[in-house]
Amino acid sequence: MAISKILHINPHMNSETYHLKTGLNYITKSEKTMNGLYVGAVNCMVENAYECMRTTKEIYGKTDKRQAYHLIISFEEGETNPETAFEIIKEFVNRYLADNYEAVYSVHNDTNHIHGHIIWNSVRFTDGYKYRYEKGDWERQIQPLVDEICEKYGLHTLEQNKAKDDEKEWDVSKNGPFVWNEQIKKDVDECIIMATDFDMFIQMMEEKDYTIKYGKYISVKPKGMERFRRLKTLGENYSEEMIRKRISQKSIAEYKHIDMPKGLRIKSYGGHIRKKRLTGLQKQYFAILYKLKKIKKRSYSNNYKYKDDIKKLNILQKQYLFLSNYDIETMEDLEKAQELIKAKIQTTNKAKKILIEENSKHEEIFKAVKTIKKEKQAAAFYKLGDKTFEKHNNLVEEARKILKCEELTYKEAEKLETYYQSLIDECNRTIKKLKKDMRISYGILKDIRYREQKETLRHDVAKQEKITSRHDVAK
Repeated sequence: MAISKILHINPHMNSETYHLKTGLNYITKSEKTMNGLYVGAVNCMVENAYECMRTTKEIYGKTDKRQAYHLIISFEEGETNPETAFEIIKEFVNRYLADNYEAVYSVHNDTNHIHGHIIWNSVRFTDGYKYRYEKGDWERQIQPLVDEICEKYGLHTLEQNKAKDDEKEWDVSKNGPFVWNEQIKKDVDECIIMATDFDMFIQMMEEKDYTIKYGKYISVKPKGMERFRRLKTLGENYSEEMIRKRISQKSIAEYKHIDMPKGLRIKSYGGHIRKKRLTGLQKQYFAILYKLKKIKKRSYSNNYKYKDDIKKLNILQKQYLFLSNYDIETMEDLEKAQELIKAKIQTTNKAKKILIEENSKHEEIFKAVKTIKKEKQAAAFYKLGDKTFEKHNNLVEEARKILKCEELTYKEAEKLETYYQSLIDECNRTIKKLKKDMRISYGILKDIRYREQKETLRHDVAKQEKITSRHDVAK
């Protein structure tokens, strides 16, 4: 299987074609291409490709902005050899670029994964038009062509590989116990990092709708699961003894390899539909119809009349959902619900405070991650030979030293930062929801008291009228 990735080469601040030259020098390095054996070109010679591309730009007066495009085609480890890979790259260039562009291509076999590079001029030598990469071209043109050529040479295609991965994921998802175990482990890990002691850990698990069963071993049952599961069966780090130890001795190493769940991505195919404008003749025609009273102006909306009613309806709906969610039937139930909400807000605030304190302990690590993320592209240019980015490269090296001291890779540190932030965000969302519920409960209480006062007033008025009528009769 071969997968492709397209990049663009932009102008350098000092020399517009500097990055183009650096890129060409990199993909044709002799130590990466068996002394130039796996290097080729179309519509130019390898030795003078840079000069040819620059001349084409000057002829058509297009020396600014995007200079070239760089396509990387990477093959699965052990699936092919350099000779076959070179033939595949060569055929792709001849079919996709040879008619209009100067291009240089090569295969690098100095790593475990054989991969190819193609750099082509952004300006066509035939008519001076620039190559235009539209969103979706990779899916519609580039990768399908790579797959077609791979299939011709007996290699797997990307679609075939995706089908195998999907089949594997489906088999795993059918294994019910495995899915529950992963979910329970994730929730236990979150509660451990937020808890200050074992009692708080149990309380937080219960707030996540877990039923806890005590015995020789602690067992839990999440909402929707049929049977209890012993925590110790989840792994050696999930026995009661280890959970207590992890709560008292939190360390970065425990959270290095926690995989954050990926959100479901929903593709939208909707687009903006432009309203068609009327021509001059159509405008005149409609003007005449309007004067003849054949058509009328659209009346204004009457929605404003129902604004207050809609607002009241929304409030009633929220109050109903609140009463239903908390199983409230009496005033005592309402007061208990308020106490429960206050306790949950207090617990969540405490957990949030602990998370912020833990997060601040690793502030230096997170600063290093931000530095690497910000400066890594500039550092890459420095490694390609551009000395103007030396300062940026030094910042990245210092940041990497900090991570090394903590025995963390960049990805692990980034994942750790994401993990802490996700837990803090979850606390914020929970607090926001609980405060909203508290406001609704106060609103219900206010309505009840208002109705009671109104009823009392009505009863007093009726009583007073009755007394007055008796006096009148007596007279």
